[in-house]
Amino acid sequence: MWKSVLIQRTLPLTLSYLLLIIAAISLDYFLHVAHFAWIGRYMGIAGTVLLVFSFSYSVRKRKLIHNGALKFFLWLHCKAGWIGTLMILIHSGIHFNALLPWAATLLMLVVTASGHVGQYLLKKVRDEVKMKIKQLGLKVSDEEIDRQHYWDTLTVKTLEQWRTLHIPMVSVLMALTLIHILSITFFLNWM
Repeated sequence: MWKSVLIQRTLPLTLSYLLLIIAAISLDYFLHVAHFAWIGRYMGIAGTVLLVFSFSYSVRKRKLIHNGALKFFLWLHCKAGWIGTLMILIHSGIHFNALLPWAATLLMLVVTASGHVGQYLLKKVRDEVKMKIKQLGLKVSDEEIDRQHYWDTLTVKTLEQWRTLHIPMVSVLMALTLIHILSITFFLNWM
């Protein structure tokens, strides 16, 4: 099991996800200690802009943008998504004063986890499992392949289902974000 794709590929992504949460908590704490907590308000705006910018990958994938390598847009999607999520987590802080922003924040964490697992990992896992099975050749029965690569096969089958959850969650997250922005705009003290 320790040599399985599940451990070798998902562990680094899990650490990246945990690093995101730890970095957000740490940076929010330091902003509060330094009496710069007000910066968090503006990080929400910048983080949202980065997340919107990360959608350029989806636009390029659907060929609405014709120039640029798809691989670059995926890289940009991952980096802008990670940094934007970090900024929005700092914006959210550790404040329990409203349900809507917390619902959006929790959903954003789920969407980010889904993205970590999703497109980036799925292709690598598929390729690696195919390579392992191909290396076995014809000397091993299908039952032996299933037994030896149970965790690999299970990982691939699970990862293939990620888009069916990821896209609807992103849509709900966008709706919650829009409601949050509209409510802040409506209730903001303009004077």
